[in-house]
Amino acid sequence: MESRYRLLVVDDDLDVLRSVALMLSLEGYCVITANSGMAASVLLAEQAFDVVITDLRMPVVDGFEIVRRTREKYPSAGIIVTSRYIDEQTQKWIDEMGVIGIQKPYNIHQIGTILRDYQLMHQA
Repeated sequence: MESRYRLLVVDDDLDVLRSVALMLSLEGYCVITANSGMAASVLLAEQAFDVVITDLRMPVVDGFEIVRRTREKYPSAGIIVTSRYIDEQTQKWIDEMGVIGIQKPYNIHQIGTILRDYQLMHQA
């Protein structure tokens, strides 16, 4: 599948970051990675992304802040959050923010399916 979608993938677990980036690149997405919330914040300030995929639990600047910054600057961007710990309060926040939440560990192809569905919903 060839895609012009620009994705920002944020995770402080380098193995997860590399795996997700590789899989999405092979599916034709333009993938930019950040291994911290701080690095992601810089990228979000400099360029637009169609979809942001971020881990929630990271030191200093966490995924919750990345979601807030993304919504503020790019309100129409799709957002997928991942976490090992999605409790009731986190699920409520996910629902309120209108983002997609995925519990870790997840099947890496699950993200590809979500992105294909997102593209179908947003085709002009």
